[in-house]
Amino acid sequence: MHRIDEVYDDLRERIFEAQFKPNEMITEREISEHYGVSKVTAGEALHRLCHEGHLTAYPRTGYMVTALTPLDMRQIKRVRIALETLVVEVLCQEREPQELSVLYDYIVENPTEEGNPSAANRRFHMAMAGLTEDPYLISVIGNMLGAASRVEQYVSPEKMATWQDFHRDIVDALCEKNVEKAREKLWLDLNQR
Repeated sequence: MHRIDEVYDDLRERIFEAQFKPNEMITEREISEHYGVSKVTAGEALHRLCHEGHLTAYPRTGYMVTALTPLDMRQIKRVRIALETLVVEVLCQEREPQELSVLYDYIVENPTEEGNPSAANRRFHMAMAGLTEDPYLISVIGNMLGAASRVEQYVSPEKMATWQDFHRDIVDALCEKNVEKAREKLWLDLNQR
């Protein structure tokens, strides 16, 4: 793997894990120093993130973590509902309850203790997608969840604390192979934000 790819992958993950806040400025020099790479390498990784819409470039100033508009948030939610509904359908059809029970390990009882409830939520939904073993679905959901992490930073801690209840209900329904119930619990989870 090339250094540009390593920097890009790690920086993208840090954005997705909400280690950078929306509208936070990042400079090539900071990235260069943090990763021990040239400014050219840092700039290339940052430009890739701009191309994907995660950052916005400001010449001679730096890169800002892109804040999402209300329209962006509605569109992300719509796509997530469609894709994650497909995920629960695939899991109910193709996975056995013992395979699905590993999802209980991703339910964080107190996500605010971790300091980043958005990351705990993202890990749960990515674990569901991962169990499909569909690389295309995993990739697209990963991008949607990464974008959503910039929104979830504004979700109240009270709402974040209820996520584990929704997640447990989803896993219960999946283990029962009850696709209708799993769809309903997923819809409630994604719409309570």
